[in-house]
Amino acid sequence: MKEKPTIYVVGGPTASGKTAASIVLAKFLQTEIINADSRQVYKELQIGVAKPTPSELSSIRHHGISTVDIQSHYNAGIHAKLYQKEIAALLEKNGNAIICGGTGMYIEALIFALDEFPPLDTELRNKLEDQLKSQGIAAMKSLLIAKDPEAGKWIKLDNPSRVMRALELCTQTQKPLSALLSHNKTPVFGDTAIRHIGLFHPRNVLYDRINQRVDSMVEQGILEEAKALYPRRNLGALQTLGYRELFDHINGANTFDQAISLIKQHTRNYAKRQITYFSNRFTTTWIPAEEMHDLIVKFAINQFK
Repeated sequence: MKEKPTIYVVGGPTASGKTAASIVLAKFLQTEIINADSRQVYKELQIGVAKPTPSELSSIRHHGISTVDIQSHYNAGIHAKLYQKEIAALLEKNGNAIICGGTGMYIEALIFALDEFPPLDTELRNKLEDQLKSQGIAAMKSLLIAKDPEAGKWIKLDNPSRVMRALELCTQTQKPLSALLSHNKTPVFGDTAIRHIGLFHPRNVLYDRINQRVDSMVEQGILEEAKALYPRRNLGALQTLGYRELFDHINGANTFDQAISLIKQHTRNYAKRQITYFSNRFTTTWIPAEEMHDLIVKFAINQFK
């Protein structure tokens, strides 16, 4: 009997080794990888988003990396419409596909049918973006909370792009987020198994890896990258961890050392939220990172439980 097609999702916190793990799995399964990192889609963002290296990209085909201009309107729904087709093709060709990334919303959009939202209201969006520029994100967050006091249950309130999108939806529909987001998700790939894998590190080890990654970004020239992007700092794609702190440094709000310290701190906070998300929203099998290679192969052939 033919085995059920399977989508393997390699998720979990930043700096845990997802790229390396997904490549091991892809080589073993002889398949390809679909990106589920909301920042790695942008062409102009390189060092600050820890994209796979040229060597990693050439070792296994990756879909959805460096495909979007930072000025383009892009979100999880658009990403899903583009790459669900790629997943279906891989399932048909190889019997399996791999999704790799740490953006839970992008993963959910790829494997579950999205909630139906109203069409984009360009006039409203432009008005809210003007308010953001004149009043700042704290004021926009207050507006959102006024419309939906429980918005924090559904989105990360420290993510400006999520706040703005939620405010746009609540304003346009005159409804809270709870009324717009369905509780029962419908799988896109009905007769397909979904297996979630995450790499486990003790907290102190993961935090050391995060600190080392940020130090490596400094050595690679993340400050120069941020300076080149600074003129476009108000774009939604740049309202993101790693760049915001450096933009503040460039405009004189902090020192370079303070900016780097904040990036490390905020990345550690983000990693904690990712672990919670992947533990609560998905049935994730956490594999000890030091045993990654052997256990991932066993996981792929259903020997690891």
